[in-house]
Amino acid sequence: MKLKKEPLVSILIPNYNYAKYLRHCLDSVVNQTYNNIEIIIQDNASTDNSYEILLEYQTKYLNGEITKYINVGRNKRNVGSDTNSTICANKAEGKYLMFLSSDDALKETYVERCVEILENNPFVSMVMVHRDEIDDDGNIHKVPAFYNRSFIVDGEAQAAVFMMAGIAVPTQVFFKRESRFQTMMYRFYQMQVAGDWYNNFLMSCVGDVAYIKDALCEYRVHYGNETNESEKKLLGIFEHFVIINAFNSTAKSIGYKAPQRRYNEAVEKLGDMCLRYALKMLQNSEFKSAKRYLYLSLVFKERLKEDKRYKDLWEIIELEGKDEFHKKLHLFEENNVLIRTMSYDPPEGFVEIN
Repeated sequence: MKLKKEPLVSILIPNYNYAKYLRHCLDSVVNQTYNNIEIIIQDNASTDNSYEILLEYQTKYLNGEITKYINVGRNKRNVGSDTNSTICANKAEGKYLMFLSSDDALKETYVERCVEILENNPFVSMVMVHRDEIDDDGNIHKVPAFYNRSFIVDGEAQAAVFMMAGIAVPTQVFFKRESRFQTMMYRFYQMQVAGDWYNNFLMSCVGDVAYIKDALCEYRVHYGNETNESEKKLLGIFEHFVIINAFNSTAKSIGYKAPQRRYNEAVEKLGDMCLRYALKMLQNSEFKSAKRYLYLSLVFKERLKEDKRYKDLWEIIELEGKDEFHKKLHLFEENNVLIRTMSYDPPEGFVEIN
């Protein structure tokens, strides 16, 4: 259903050295079925030809047959991803906003469908959409949606789910500008690794949440064997522990009981997350980090020491440098699924939408 009036939408694109993907990203925005869009791009002192591509698009759509407002800025030095995103947001004038990673892309009805939900449901603070995954060669990979239907649910019920999982990366989240300002009163932490998870939880503290089970965006997955420094140093898992405690504290301050009831369960889940990280470390021959993750897993979930997966991972570690290592690792990968393979029912009290 087309809206009679199209409120302004700000699509915020912070960029650093993603020239390879920029054209695909920008084409997906200018080809939206929704028209009233401003595109705000801030380049974080890229060393590739990102800035030249951005200026090309700015010129093309300001002077061409199709007019799109594109605001291109460039930092004199790299100010960090969080600050760069804030610069984008401070320029926004739209009623609705979204952060689009410059290596991701949108399906053509993304904005139209999200705006329709927000315009027709004034108590909804944000819309989350499902995603496809796209690799460096442009191949699309289908993954199961987190939820098995589209719906709206009250913020407290969704906040309880966020205690257990972040669900959506920035490209999957479309929100009210007003709601972003409202979350500031609860923002007491600066996250380095899991900032999107933190933002999603805070959005559920200021309004209802909508979910669209259709894949309306493409999330870039950079396949390869490299592990980043934060994973090798366990920074992510420790920040996840901090974030769960931040959620619990915020829930107490606003009277959300449902997230508080899941606190112990959320902490224990970190133990299982440590097993996933330990496996990834072994896949990349980072044996020291794999050991640390296994030691830490028992801090969060002591009963894992009787879990076959835990025991098997230790056996694989002990095969370091031996011929049997890769065979045993491959067997573990075949017999243990440590990633989600199913879709869940929505939280209790949801209202289904088309």
